[in-house]
Amino acid sequence: MNDSNDNAPKLPDMLSSLEYRSRLATKLNCLITVLEVAIGKITKGLDVPGANEERLLKIRGSLENTLAICTRAKQTLDKAAAPTPSSAKAEGKAAMSARDYVELASIDEYRKFRMMEPITREQVSQVDLEELARKLLGS
Repeated sequence: MNDSNDNAPKLPDMLSSLEYRSRLATKLNCLITVLEVAIGKITKGLDVPGANEERLLKIRGSLENTLAICTRAKQTLDKAAAPTPSSAKAEGKAAMSARDYVELASIDEYRKFRMMEPITREQVSQVDLEELARKLLGS
């Protein structure tokens, strides 16, 4: 067994990563494009005199099946990547905006803040502003 595989994150952990899902979506989009081009070439090849129609039809059918699988995978990935407003409400959390994503330093910071509860007015009113200012100034 290879030790490096033991340290690799498991699939469910990887799918929770926004960066991983983005890379996967890019790969799926590229594969879908390649399959569509290949299907187009096969279709044009069927019009060529002396073409082996049986073989080309079999190849095109296989490519179309693969394209259908990739398209379903992309749709599933897109659905999983975009939280629905109802799921955010069910969790009692507001969906994050684009600004929220830009202000976060990393995916780990995003995950941390996503799991945290919003700051309440009571918590804000209990803050010792002098102590906070001292900490921020490094005194």
